[in-house]
Amino acid sequence: MSEAPPPNKVNAKDRRSRVRDWQALWQMIQERGWRGTVVRYVGYLAALGLVLLGIVAARAGWLALTLEELQRAPLSASAAGSTPAALSALGLDLLPPFSGGGLDASVIQRRTDGHTEVPTRPRLEILTYVVQQGDSLFGIAEKFGLEPETLLWGNYDVLQDDPHSLQPGQELSVLPVDGTSHAWIEGESLSKVAEFFGATAEDVLDWPGNGLDADMDISNPSITPGMVLVIPGGHRETTNLFKPRITRANPGVARILGAGACGAVYDGAVGTGSFAWPTSLHYLSGYDYNPGLGHPAIDIAGDTGHSITASDSGVVVYAGWNDYGYGLTIVVDHGNDWQTLYAHLSQVNVNCGQSVYQGNLIGLMGCTGSCSGSHLHFEVRYGDGFVNPWDVLP
Repeated sequence: MSEAPPPNKVNAKDRRSRVRDWQALWQMIQERGWRGTVVRYVGYLAALGLVLLGIVAARAGWLALTLEELQRAPLSASAAGSTPAALSALGLDLLPPFSGGGLDASVIQRRTDGHTEVPTRPRLEILTYVVQQGDSLFGIAEKFGLEPETLLWGNYDVLQDDPHSLQPGQELSVLPVDGTSHAWIEGESLSKVAEFFGATAEDVLDWPGNGLDADMDISNPSITPGMVLVIPGGHRETTNLFKPRITRANPGVARILGAGACGAVYDGAVGTGSFAWPTSLHYLSGYDYNPGLGHPAIDIAGDTGHSITASDSGVVVYAGWNDYGYGLTIVVDHGNDWQTLYAHLSQVNVNCGQSVYQGNLIGLMGCTGSCSGSHLHFEVRYGDGFVNPWDVLP
């Protein structure tokens, strides 16, 4: 049997063989043009290896330095002579001694804010706003942060207490605060004027935009006639725009409303007492129910030509043109103290005295009279008063 070669010789021979193999492999890589790619990926693997090594080291606690060790380190360094070499060996050559206290808030600097906020100053003067196409009283009021009643009360000469009379090109006075205004008439008493609008003389005197002397005689104040005073928080009753109720027993009262007035109507269909939507769409396109603002109805959305149907059965007691801004209008009396009104129509499809039944076509939607877009102005009455349509519609 032959003896095995000494271990050191075998290892040396194997190492030379492996070196030649690596050299041959590297030569092949270079010949095939893979050198750059291999170097790049080896670099990636090396970086990944370092990251993994750091993670393993952290998990093993190799790099953890506890608070107790930090507190003991200066003592150990002192025992070693506190030489730079000793501090470096402890890893404390760049660290100050640990005090053991919390963060010193006195050294925290406030961050500079490069933006200066200027406080908003209240507006004191009355502005003039020109109505644009598509504007509504509610939209204009919201734009200036006011209640819509303030615009209505402050512009009687333009709107005549009718929100539907808003038209492009009109000039509205926009008060600086909610309330109303008053053009002074010579000989008036300031206390009486303020009382009429539900305010006090002090409210008017204290408003800086009025420029009045707080010590003036409120019973005979020296105010220039024609001067417009702002009355903060003031209010007034709106002009009664509501028309008389037209009953089938006495439809003649409708004559004051315009050409759509009917003659004598004595009998016909009676309502069920349950109301249905008069349109296919069931949401607002303009004003909501607000009798205090002169709008005892809801404006239901839709386009010109959309069908309008009877909300309940009854008799037509008005069918035609209305002279008060409603345009083509239909009124149905339901014979049980209830009435419904349909305004701004583009077409009327019924006649005076005709019986209609819930769901019957009575007209087409439009924008006739005082309006700024196609919709149905829908009113509900019971007895001599108005009822919110939202309370009776399903």
